[in-house]
Amino acid sequence: MRIANNRRRADVKRSRWRELAGRFLTMPLALLATAALVFWQRAALPAAASGMLTMASYILAAVGMALSAGFNRSRVFVVLLLLALVETVLNLPVPAGFDARLYQAAVFYCAAVLLPLNILLVSLLGEKGLVTPAGRARLAAVAAEILVAAVLIASQDRDVAAFIGRDSLALAGITALPRTAAALTVAAAIVLALKRIRRPAPVEGALLYVLPAVAAAFHFREPAALPLFFAAAAAMLTVAAIQDSYSIAYRDELTGLPSRRALQEELSRLGDRFTVAMVDVDFFKKLNDKYGHDVGDDVLRLVAAMVMEVPGGGRSFRYGGEEFVVVFPGMGLEEARPCLEEVRQRIAARAFVVRGTGAAKRVAVAVSIGAAEGGGRQGTPAEALKKADEALYRAKEQGRNRVCT
Repeated sequence: MRIANNRRRADVKRSRWRELAGRFLTMPLALLATAALVFWQRAALPAAASGMLTMASYILAAVGMALSAGFNRSRVFVVLLLLALVETVLNLPVPAGFDARLYQAAVFYCAAVLLPLNILLVSLLGEKGLVTPAGRARLAAVAAEILVAAVLIASQDRDVAAFIGRDSLALAGITALPRTAAALTVAAAIVLALKRIRRPAPVEGALLYVLPAVAAAFHFREPAALPLFFAAAAAMLTVAAIQDSYSIAYRDELTGLPSRRALQEELSRLGDRFTVAMVDVDFFKKLNDKYGHDVGDDVLRLVAAMVMEVPGGGRSFRYGGEEFVVVFPGMGLEEARPCLEEVRQRIAARAFVVRGTGAAKRVAVAVSIGAAEGGGRQGTPAEALKKADEALYRAKEQGRNRVCT
């Protein structure tokens, strides 16, 4: 039994590493690689391809902005808006009366700095919504940045030009990126990578790959680079907006587990043999009343993280309140019960530490579990779920902190 448990723990560790690798080796990487490949083969592209790429970047940005506005997501909206504005401004002719060299250098510098700066800010501040006071403040801040940049560019101040020149020459021979832009890109990449490791989310993953796409566009500083890499960045963010909306519908925000809606779809796909288990946190209301809802939320996250690691291929879901559901496709009740027992024991052995104004206090957390087999003569998924709920009720009656079938 010990060897089997060790194997299960090893499987969990391997799955964690596979999941971590999957968070970085995703579709945005494929889009970035495609953009780089097309850029290196740009000499073989027909003349009409350049105009098509420019239109593609704007169309993708417009679609992504429409989706993010509909989903009330300000981060994707802000970055896509800036991508479209930067591409437009960089393609505009030099206004009459301006020193062409100073104007182009200032426009390029402001664009190269503002994009990674705002990606860093949205990654640090998180999602605040678009049609909210915080969302409107974010848009106002972007407008203020653009106004300041416009004033600096229009001033044609020699001191400003000298600073831009020094900052741009700092990495000469390595990249066309100004030193400040490169530093902001690295800082944003570190923040987003850490957030991606701790808790994966589509937008963080997309923004992480938007950074090298934007950096590549400015690094090469060629007419073909800007629309190509910006189109890839816009595609990443547009897909992330769609994925984010799916995540809202199918994933529980508090615990990160798939939601009840995802459970219903999982149940509809089950075959002729499966086991369903209901997991309930014991005395959760008392814990909530005594320590507050913040502590209660932390307990739910802890339990969810441990239920998520159930061995035997079980799939975990947040059912509602303090209840979770675990589904074992293709597994009978006798096979699933030891897996559930292992989870129950690990939760009971893990003391939860409450820290407040006084000394830290250790609080015991336990769960009761009811399980039932379904499929074929055993009944439908809905009937199995009802039987599991009845078994959970028996576990509560028999003293809690146990598995009943």
